[in-house]
Amino acid sequence: MRRAGLFGVVPLVAIAVAVFAWYRLSDTGRDWRYRDALAGFCQGLVPEAESAVLTGHEASGLGRDEHIADDALRWERCTVADLSLTIGDVADTLDNTGAPGAFFTRLHRGSGELPVALGGGWEGYTDLRNTAVVLPCANRPASVLVSAASKETLADPAKAHRVARLVTATAVRAARHYGCDARPGGPVPPVPRPTGETAPENAGGTCAGIPVATAVDRGEVNWIKWTDGGGSAPVEECVLGKTVAFSAAAYHFQANYGPYAQRLRTTRYDGGHGGRYGLKADSGLDTHSAWATARCPGHTARALFLVDATEYAAPTKSFLRAALRTFAGRAVERHGCTDLRPPR
Repeated sequence: MRRAGLFGVVPLVAIAVAVFAWYRLSDTGRDWRYRDALAGFCQGLVPEAESAVLTGHEASGLGRDEHIADDALRWERCTVADLSLTIGDVADTLDNTGAPGAFFTRLHRGSGELPVALGGGWEGYTDLRNTAVVLPCANRPASVLVSAASKETLADPAKAHRVARLVTATAVRAARHYGCDARPGGPVPPVPRPTGETAPENAGGTCAGIPVATAVDRGEVNWIKWTDGGGSAPVEECVLGKTVAFSAAAYHFQANYGPYAQRLRTTRYDGGHGGRYGLKADSGLDTHSAWATARCPGHTARALFLVDATEYAAPTKSFLRAALRTFAGRAVERHGCTDLRPPR
């Protein structure tokens, strides 16, 4: 009987070893391991198909995983391949503490490329280093925001598209997880490439209508950079620049919507005092900058439009005022906003 029992155990051990080897070494086993790892990763918000094309279905491609929750914000930060994901349920009343590593701090772009709209009906953008999408909640004054920051510029258009698909698919799962009644977009089209520097007389897109000739005549500007302004990006930019010993920005225009406007308008400085674009003023003008605000669909937080002059410009208040009014006016028209309040 002992011998018979031994003969019964040996096949079972062999089967167990074979199953373990299959689980560890086969492609199917690798996929199972990846699925198992995802189930408990980043609150289960990272989709398998869209992340696997970046990680190669390897669980080792899933890195840092942290859940942060307090009275004002629930959010996650985790790493997929070489991407740092930030996922949050952002109330329209949330303030920016400015603390290192805080949610709004992680939305700072720091890319040399202008943001371009993702298209496909998404409120999203990419600057080929940062890719983000915002889903406004219809059932409460909040938005779900997902941002992916790459360590390097996404020079490969195919990879930029894969990252955009990961971000949008994660946003859909996050909206469901956070109880946000949101309307997602459709398939993400190929990611457009940012335009380079071009002649001022070719101004279009986000730079259209800005009185560039005035700055050209003063010798401040001899090139511009713009994006087509199509789609619905939460961040839009236009740059007027000049070539000295190198290319330098003279005027930087930016439109910010939803959480991206909140990030700038509610920044705390010096023990809690509001930043330059603070909530107390819906518009403003000084010697080197101007800003305006408007009310836009889907967000109770007012959108922010601004122009900043650099050390390579010699701005007049009349130019700042007129240029911002044009830039903001066209942005408001594209996004269906109302109640634009430009500086006087």
